[in-house]
Amino acid sequence: MILENLLRAMQPGAGLMDFAVLLAAVIAGILLILLGTGLFFEVMNARHPERKVQKNRINARKWQELAYAPGSIFTLSLCFAGGLFAQWQGWALAPLPLSWWSGPLTLAASILLYDAWFYWVHRLLHWRPMFRFHALHHTSISPTVWTNHHETIVEASLNQLYFFVIVFVLPIPWQMLVVQKVYDQISGMLGHAGYEHFASPLARAPWPLASTVFHDQHHGSFRFNYAHTFSFWDRWMGTLHPRYDATVASFEPKGEPAKSS
Repeated sequence: MILENLLRAMQPGAGLMDFAVLLAAVIAGILLILLGTGLFFEVMNARHPERKVQKNRINARKWQELAYAPGSIFTLSLCFAGGLFAQWQGWALAPLPLSWWSGPLTLAASILLYDAWFYWVHRLLHWRPMFRFHALHHTSISPTVWTNHHETIVEASLNQLYFFVIVFVLPIPWQMLVVQKVYDQISGMLGHAGYEHFASPLARAPWPLASTVFHDQHHGSFRFNYAHTFSFWDRWMGTLHPRYDATVASFEPKGEPAKSS
């Protein structure tokens, strides 16, 4: 019955009940990613305590932060399901047929666009009149893998509205939008993990990828590292943490653990 309703939601003329089934499926998928990714990093962090970025800070409230996850997850699922549904109903741009070139090309374009969206929304949330909607997230000075959804509904809406808007701007196949959402969820939790397990030269100059250190420094300092996947917006705008590259290098193989971030 659920599969049947999901297939109906993909057809023009689907109704509210079909959208509700789609929304429930998205929520279930997000919860599975949350649980699987969270447990993975709990095990990794316990096995490698030397990889902790902020070594002198401990988040003793990490389980309490999950109290805000239901509102955050429902909001992001609503935005994402809304985007899929709008595309399936023909209200948005007609997606390109999925192929060996259209899939990777539109996925790469969407990830780049989302990084720009996230950077400027994040800067907006640090503007004094808007910071009250972001202050909750920054009570986690030393984030954990569970901090990703420790946010207000307003913040979640501003960040995740992208997944509703993008189908009206980019003809991305829905399968690639699903891939991006899965990546977004996992990378968001990775950024908040608090332990740098995957440091490499690709995460520092001259390469543009960000790392766990990148977002951890944002929580520790507030005034740096606003982007999501890449560091080039922060490099261009002068908001990169001055010790970012050096700290990442210190966590790379054969490097010494960073003394501070």
